[in-house]
Amino acid sequence: MLRSLLLSRDEGTVRLITRIFKDLDVEAQHFAESSEAIAKISNSRFDAIVVDDQVDDAHLVLEKAIEFPSCSKSVRIALAQPDVKMNAIFRTGTQVILYKPLSLERVRHGLRAVRNLMARDRRRGGERVQTMLPAKMTPRRGTSKDIVIVDLSDSGAAINLENGDLRATGSVGLDFVLPGNPERIHCTAELVWQDNQGNAGMRFVDMATFGRKQLCEWLKENAKNTKAAASRAGR
Repeated sequence: MLRSLLLSRDEGTVRLITRIFKDLDVEAQHFAESSEAIAKISNSRFDAIVVDDQVDDAHLVLEKAIEFPSCSKSVRIALAQPDVKMNAIFRTGTQVILYKPLSLERVRHGLRAVRNLMARDRRRGGERVQTMLPAKMTPRRGTSKDIVIVDLSDSGAAINLENGDLRATGSVGLDFVLPGNPERIHCTAELVWQDNQGNAGMRFVDMATFGRKQLCEWLKENAKNTKAAASRAGR
């Protein structure tokens, strides 16, 4: 069974997240203090870690999760205010952001996609790399938009559209080129969440076998480079 850790002091938030995880067959363990959550992840495995940004030092839980072997592959989720800065959030190792105020349908939709990511990473051990890749996104209805991919994995991406609201729902087309690779990657993606500042998270739905192989190889190599650089910086 998949397991999640939830850090929050808000009773309504705890009820909502716990209820939806239960419906998705994900066990949720709740903590109200960051110190208690950190102590737990130091020796227990969790497939997802959800933190409420209203809890003091909540960011430390996400940062520490990367350091502990038991949770290094956990999907890291932040419950945040809409005006949160993307770069600051991603420096804590966050992979998914659910924006407040939380609604039943929005959280259910987001956590359902997260649950799929949790299951896939449990089976395969997914790599994630922070990027600044230019890309094009094409909604079902409307014209293509220039975006930037700021976080990339084999199962999805976090994106940013400068100076605007995405104003898109459902599935979209995504087109991008990986550094050092001449072939363009085309895929269909599903928007999991978005805010009114041009930030969004998406899950890849359909990608050609060649494109997925190319992406996985690039992620594997760049994840190694990122870890090596972090190791050198820590010396």
